[in-house]
Parts: sequence; C-alpha cells; structure tokens
Amino acid sequence: MTTKTKANGTVKAAAATTVEGEGVAQNNGVINPYALAELIADRKIPWNELPDAPRVLEDILQTPYEELFDPAFGGPLYTGLKLNNKLQLVPERSPLLDVELNLDLNDLENPLTNLEIKTLADLGSRFKTKDIGSIEVTSAELIHQQYLQLMLRLPDAERLQQLARVLSRDIVATISYDPKRLNINDWIAPRTTWADMGRFFNEGTEFFDPVQGAVANCYYIAALSAVAWAKPFQIAQMTRATGAGQQSFVDMVRFYKPDSGGALDKQIEVTETVPQTSGGNYIYARSSETDEIWPAVYEKAYAKLKTGTNSDHPDITATAWGDCVWATAQLTGGHRYYYDTASRSDDTLWNLVRGNSLSYKTFNPMTAWTYSTGDAAARHLNYSSATIVASHCCTVLGWAYYNNRKYIVLRNPWGNTEATVATLNTNIWMYDLSWWRPINLNVVDGTFAMEAWAFKEYFAGLGVAK
Repeated sequence: MTTKTKANGTVKAAAATTVEGEGVAQNNGVINPYALAELIADRKIPWNELPDAPRVLEDILQTPYEELFDPAFGGPLYTGLKLNNKLQLVPERSPLLDVELNLDLNDLENPLTNLEIKTLADLGSRFKTKDIGSIEVTSAELIHQQYLQLMLRLPDAERLQQLARVLSRDIVATISYDPKRLNINDWIAPRTTWADMGRFFNEGTEFFDPVQGAVANCYYIAALSAVAWAKPFQIAQMTRATGAGQQSFVDMVRFYKPDSGGALDKQIEVTETVPQTSGGNYIYARSSETDEIWPAVYEKAYAKLKTGTNSDHPDITATAWGDCVWATAQLTGGHRYYYDTASRSDDTLWNLVRGNSLSYKTFNPMTAWTYSTGDAAARHLNYSSATIVASHCCTVLGWAYYNNRKYIVLRNPWGNTEATVATLNTNIWMYDLSWWRPINLNVVDGTFAMEAWAFKEYFAGLGVAK
C-alpha cells in the first residue's frame, strides 16, 4: 500500500487503496471542561460530590452551561478552534493570545457589567452600529402576555474580554496549539513542570482508564479507550533501563500504518514524566485509577509522533483536533471503515455495531463522532439539552436490547457527562474475553446506552479499524 502525507500532517491512503466511507471522516476536538476548570482553579475538584456541578463549571468557566457544548457559541472548550463558513471545525491561533485585558476598571466602570440601556437606540453604541435593526436576536420570549424579552449576544470583542479574565494567556498557551510558538523541541506549558506521576499500570488496561484532559484531543482518548476495550493486549508497557539507577527507564510505544494490517510505522521512546501544575495536578490525559499513568504516557508518545520531535518534552497541545478512526488505526494498523448516520436507518447502525461485537461487546475497536455544530445536522440540534457535545468523539462499547428497545453503548472520554435522551439506566452485561463484565449505567462515569434512533439523530457517524 502506498500513502501520501498532506500539509496538515495527516496521512491519507493513496488512490491504490480504497477506504470505505472515507469521505464522511471528520476531524473533531473539544476540551474536557472538568479538566479545564481544575487547571484554572489549580486544584482537584470532587465533581461527584458537588450538589450542582454544572453551576460550578459555569462559575469557573464564566460561560452558561447551555453554551459550553457547541462551538457556535465560541465558548472556552473550543479554544484554538473555530467553525469555518462550511460549518467545519478547524484549528486557529486563539485570538485570546492577543487580547489586551484592561484590569484597571472596577465593575461599575467595566462595559461588560455596565448596562446603561434605557432605549433600543442605546444599543447602537454598545454594538458599534447605527443600524440597530441589524443586531441579531438570539431568542425572543413573551412573558406573562405583556412583556417581550429579547436575548442579544454581545459583540465578540466584549466576549473575548470576558473570557480573557478567566483564560489568561498562560492558560490559553497551555490548552491550545500556537503555530507561532518558539522552542517547540523542548516544550513546557507556562507555570508547569514535567514529573513522574505514578506507575504505568495498576492491574492492566481497561476501557474506563483513559480520561481526557485540558486539550481538544477527545478523538485520541476515545481511540485509546476503544483499543483498551476491544483489544486489551494491544496496549502494552515495553520498557528498558537507561541507567544504573532504579528509576532510570524509558518506555517504547508502537504506532502502526493505518490500513496496513499491522505494519509498523514508528517506535516512539518516552520517559514517564508528564506535565503537571504547580499544585501537582494533571493537566492532560490521566487515568480514572489513582496513580496509574499509561494514558498520559500514550498521549505523550502521540504528541511526539505528531510533532516529529526527538525531545522527551513534546508539545501536547499539538494533539488537538483529529480523526478518531485514523487514530484507532494508528494504534492497531487496522483497515478503516467509516459510516455516516444520515443515509442509514437506526436499525442499520445498530446492526453495524452488532456486526463488530461478540456477546454484546465490540471486538473491533469502534468510535463515533457528533456533528461539528448542532446547525450542521439536517435537523438543527440543541446539543446542550441532550447533554451531548458537538464535534466530540466517543468510544463505542457495544450494544444492548432491553424492553424491546435497541441501544448502542458508548463512553464519553471525559469520564463524565452522559447523554440524557433515550438512555437506559440499569446494569448490562458484556462478555469480556473470558468472563461476563457488568456495566452499571446508573453510575456517572461517562458510559451510557442510547437508543439507536437517538444515536442516529445526534451522532454524525461511526467507524471501526479492523
């Protein structure tokens, strides 16, 4: 098989190789809001113990919870990314890196909080226009049959000022890729250090281990989870001593040529040091199990592969935005198959998952992705109302059939935030190699089962590498 490398660093199969459905492949990326909030607060937050975690996210990220999950709102989870005129999510140098923040104004003087608007004409100066009729109305609501309540979105310049008070330049440089950044061969995020945070495995690889951090690489973390679930022996620790000391070791991570049937591409060597905050907390990928670091090591190796550096300190932000099926194939060497949801029935999609499963569990690593924005779907979607995230990748774990309803079982790589539309809340069982594994869908860990019709509506596609 021959391949060719494109300008953005991705590799596509040459004309001699056919990849089924490749035209529906989509690059995705969104930051884990819980990891971002912990980065800003520089502390571990016990999310499951909070009485109202969404409101805490709102306060820390200074964004309404309902606007977090779609890039159309320009929220902090899509920092370093933007929607183009085709409603495709593409990378950009974050404008927050260039905002001049005025910290000398008190709340009364601050135009963000000073709402001296007595007539509609007063909106002209606020929106810098003489034609107030051109100001877009986000929503309109009739209150008590006598008041009309209008919602207007503030100008982008004011929104950037508001975000810049939360996302400082140091934070933005930590969570988004900057093509102007210098010294990329020995990268370190501002106010962070590289440190060994634990041991590679506690017991072994499990699908719930990889948890995404504060960089928009959901596609890669979903792929890691898919491989750990479907091909658990594929994730391995290969290590060698590099010195006489007991702690002088380096790991080797293997990446394969997609669509090759397992041909080796690169063997990447990395130590087990990963970036941490001044408070000693993870910034990027981590494991759901305390003191286990294999997801962080695999993310670091992938950053080294993506950037081509020989340094042991690769730019982790360079992993933002990508194709989850391609990433899965890089971890296995499998052939890629892509399936859009729009042209297929919910039964067909359900059977696609079943065709890659044994005793309810996928044995070929599968992932799925949502539309780039709710407006890109045929029926304009409100992702926040369903607690589903736009331009996001999830792991497909398998399928279920319960009370005559057909479900597709998925996992959000955030290890949190589960769909609330047409979901199943019970225990299900999947045969995992040699034993039946219970999966409790009542526990908030990012795992959820969604009816096939709802999956078809909210997800843009799914794919497999086999």
